[in-house]
Amino acid sequence: MYKHFRTTFFAITLVLLVGMFGLMLSEHLSAWQALFLTAETLTTVGFGDIQVQSRAGQVILLVLMLGGVAVSVYFVGRMMGFIIEGHLADVYGKRKREKKMSQLKDHIIICGAGRVGQQVAKYLTEDKTMVVIIEQREELVQEYLKQGFLVIPGDATQDEILKRAGIEHARGLITALPEDALNVFVTLTAKGLNPQIQVVARVDKLESEAKLYRAGADRVISPAILSGRRMALAIMKPMSIDYLDTVVHDHNIQIEIEEIQVEQGSQLNGLTLGESKIKQNTGATILAIIRGDQVLSNPSATEQISADDVLIVFGLREQVERLGNVATSR
Repeated sequence: MYKHFRTTFFAITLVLLVGMFGLMLSEHLSAWQALFLTAETLTTVGFGDIQVQSRAGQVILLVLMLGGVAVSVYFVGRMMGFIIEGHLADVYGKRKREKKMSQLKDHIIICGAGRVGQQVAKYLTEDKTMVVIIEQREELVQEYLKQGFLVIPGDATQDEILKRAGIEHARGLITALPEDALNVFVTLTAKGLNPQIQVVARVDKLESEAKLYRAGADRVISPAILSGRRMALAIMKPMSIDYLDTVVHDHNIQIEIEEIQVEQGSQLNGLTLGESKIKQNTGATILAIIRGDQVLSNPSATEQISADDVLIVFGLREQVERLGNVATSR
């Protein structure tokens, strides 16, 4: 659009100069008088204080009038195109996105929207989780904006960019940049701005894993290792993998695996699994109990439930929701 503004400006300037020099030669006017008369003709003001005597001068004024109309029509046409093509809507959309980002809370920030980041954004969006993407590459920025994502163009290692993404109020941050050093830097910066934020970092080289944990990452994921394990399991246990894929990734299936934290005031606090009658009352199944660093897989009926325990739950969506209500209230 700015190109068309420049074209219009140059066209007007050219017409002014041609008209000015033409009138100077044909009417023997001063530069100021010729410029004034040219502008007077183009704008159709026509004070009439400077008279044109020669036929050549009249022809020049006629050309100026037609040229002024042509430039005006071109400018108005481009403005209409600007509106129709949606550029004004883009400006409005940008302000709307900025206002929405200023109100964000408990969202997830994705740093780097390449192949890995794209899958992260897709899955979180399907799970109805609000995400903000930080990406430097302009073509990816435009692509994600068209898809309706909240996108901040810029360098995720910069404090100001992370603040614009709402780092202080975010629930988590996923750094999926292509270089381990950048992911380390993003992790350090994010933890410095919000020590409580959960950070999941991508790693390519195994020797960088320890650095990411030292930088403050809560989880470090290697796409290469995960892909290798998955491919091996797909050969050895194909039906099991297909079933887990269906449970975890198919949103048309109502079965869920969820994490539920037991609150201090919950009626489950202090009961054994047998006493809680979770299966009978909610229909959900407890796969494991996470207690600090300890993982209790397939816990027995005599295992006591304590506040702050995280229950790994399997069941239909409504069953999981019922258990969630029990775990968070007395």
